[in-house]
Amino acid sequence: MQQILNRPAIKAEAKSFIGQNARWWKMTLATIALYLLNGGISIYVNIVTAINRDDPSTTVGYSSSIITLLLIPFTIAASGYYLNHIRGFNPEWKSLYKEGIDNYGSYLVTGVLVNVFTFLWSLLFVVPGIIKSLAYSQAKYVIHDNPRLKGKEAIEISKRMTNGFKGDLFSMYLSFIGWYILVGLTGGILSIYVTPYVETTAAMYYENLKRYSIENGIVAPEAFGIAPVTGGEQGGNGDSQSSYAAGNSYSAPVDSDPYKAVGINPEDTFKPGNPDSDNSDNMKGEN
Repeated sequence: MQQILNRPAIKAEAKSFIGQNARWWKMTLATIALYLLNGGISIYVNIVTAINRDDPSTTVGYSSSIITLLLIPFTIAASGYYLNHIRGFNPEWKSLYKEGIDNYGSYLVTGVLVNVFTFLWSLLFVVPGIIKSLAYSQAKYVIHDNPRLKGKEAIEISKRMTNGFKGDLFSMYLSFIGWYILVGLTGGILSIYVTPYVETTAAMYYENLKRYSIENGIVAPEAFGIAPVTGGEQGGNGDSQSSYAAGNSYSAPVDSDPYKAVGINPEDTFKPGNPDSDNSDNMKGEN
């Protein structure tokens, strides 16, 4: 059976995508304010801590944590921004921040729950924390597709989507270590290319997992804010082939295939059945 998440193919597709008309530069400009603020907070805390080593005050640390917490909705919206790009929307930079504001409550709750649950599992040991972070990794995309969901619902859907594929996700993130080393060696300058590359690859992984989950009945399309379209509603000849229309303003364009998989052959891959039965995953287990 062909691998569901073909890492080399998906990464090659992501690199090609962001390279078209230097798209990576546009992506960087849209998210640079958010990432600079996040990074600036960390740098500021480190500097203040180094200067005031004899002062045990944690005021600065608390303040930075609160600011980082308040930025969670925009971090999730940034992931949605990359997702909108690969879906062909060609979103404007301001759409990222508008989405974060419009869905601030649901995004904040989802992000906080993901962080809290991951932290609690990490208290047991490092490995359980890693496994759970991978299990929850798709929640940000799920809540982007359907902001009406509750935070726990988005997390539950993510757990179902990643069941049997956590090893593939881990390998994907691990494969970028070399790039992150280069980012460090260039003082962070190379991140203007690496960040869009990583985020686009992760978004394409989500699209593949989403399609697989729908095709195999693991998650209903309505959970992603997608409503089935009947033949009559399409205005065509009413053939019986399934198609879907976007249920909210942040879903895939209606005139394209919202479940187009990247880097895989749907005819070879999306067979009915349990994803665990045919997919080897060293990190799978109880979610």
